[in-house]
Amino acid sequence: MSGAVVVAVINRKGGVGKTTMVRDLGHALVEQGARVLQVGLDPQSSLEVLAGLGLDTPPERTVSRLLLPEAFGDTGVDEAEPIVATRWGTSLVPASKALATAERTLGEPGRGGAHQRLKRGLERLDVAEQFDLVLIDCPPGMTPLTMNALVAADTVLVPTQLDFLSVAGLAILCETIEEVREYDNPALAYLGIVGTQVDERTRHAREIREQLERLFGEHAGGALCQTSIRQSTRVRDAHAAGLAVGQLDAAHPVSRDYRELAAELLARARVDVGAGVRR
Repeated sequence: MSGAVVVAVINRKGGVGKTTMVRDLGHALVEQGARVLQVGLDPQSSLEVLAGLGLDTPPERTVSRLLLPEAFGDTGVDEAEPIVATRWGTSLVPASKALATAERTLGEPGRGGAHQRLKRGLERLDVAEQFDLVLIDCPPGMTPLTMNALVAADTVLVPTQLDFLSVAGLAILCETIEEVREYDNPALAYLGIVGTQVDERTRHAREIREQLERLFGEHAGGALCQTSIRQSTRVRDAHAAGLAVGQLDAAHPVSRDYRELAAELLARARVDVGAGVRR
């Protein structure tokens, strides 16, 4: 079956490294030959800041155009096609601060197909033919934007820190995903749950990893990824340099983590890179 695998990178909790995951995983996937589109769906626009775009991209050149085509006087995509190239080798449909206005509009009563907007917008962009994977940088919490991501997605990727509160929040997220499966997107599946900012030298992190193995490991559905992303200040250095960590320091252990995660997720998604084909 041909077509891009659409991945919602999601966690209800903030500060778990979703945006960093979208950037650095995107670069690692490109290194392995994948055609990657990133979609900014967070009004905070952190991904766009990392990409050097800032907060003020005109709305017609952002994801707002996909969500509210009627606000721009059309139902298609023309010369204002909101896809830009990034420094880390991916393509990006950016967010901007105007996305907060689009979010409020989508929450208005009577707004037709409010949760289907991103799905339809990606179809108009014909991403299935242009890309192998689409990574959606979701906002924290459950908002109309998050629901759009879950309805548009084939799979979810859940970055989580290895601490008690983060794992407790996974239970609520799993309930939400089950509700979306029931009412909005029956085919939605887990691509993976991946530990981020991990310091496995600590006893607490090891205990949380063991708990995740019991809840989501190979004998409990297999959602937990074998690869985790270790904690390192090198990630902040990459932020400052405007690069993916794999570009800044390809030999660094975190860069190796992302390459291993990219390979694991390509296998899980059953994507033949370069061919745009799901096995």
